[in-house]
Amino acid sequence: MALKGIKLDPKQKKIVYAVAALVTLVIVERLFFSPLRTKLKNLNRQIRLEEAELKTGISMQKRKDVISGEIGRYQSYLEITASLPEREIVTKFLKEIEKMAGDAHISIISLSPQTQSGDFKDAVEYSADLRAEASPYRIFEFLEKIHSSGMLIGLDKLTLAPKDEQASALRLDTTLSIIVPKN
Repeated sequence: MALKGIKLDPKQKKIVYAVAALVTLVIVERLFFSPLRTKLKNLNRQIRLEEAELKTGISMQKRKDVISGEIGRYQSYLEITASLPEREIVTKFLKEIEKMAGDAHISIISLSPQTQSGDFKDAVEYSADLRAEASPYRIFEFLEKIHSSGMLIGLDKLTLAPKDEQASALRLDTTLSIIVPKN
């Protein structure tokens, strides 16, 4: 860069060149790099927002899958409604108890339904009395099956007594119930 008519010594020329270089760098940075940096910041912000939305979506999908699994597990319960005839509800309830007792290998002495136990605003409760015999292990296995039943069976009363003097087997007297929603 030649400055005509102005005489500068070499030290001053270096300062002028340095200032010109700095001004050029600032202009280039403001015109080219600043918009790029702004766009990158905006893109990073947008990426973080989308990642957060994806994490939320994934957690919601996991909850949805858990709920879907629970619906499948309790489908037999959800199919029973108080609009069905009482006899059909009681039959399904007793069959479920018999199935769980058979799976746990306990001997049913008697299984008898009670009359309609409770009539609530939005539901009806049905109960059944069960007398059975089995080893302690088998009885606890049966109780676990009741707890994890898809029909949401409740255990209202439970009495365990030794069957005989050796106590190798226990006698189980219990009242089981199910609450059926009204339509």
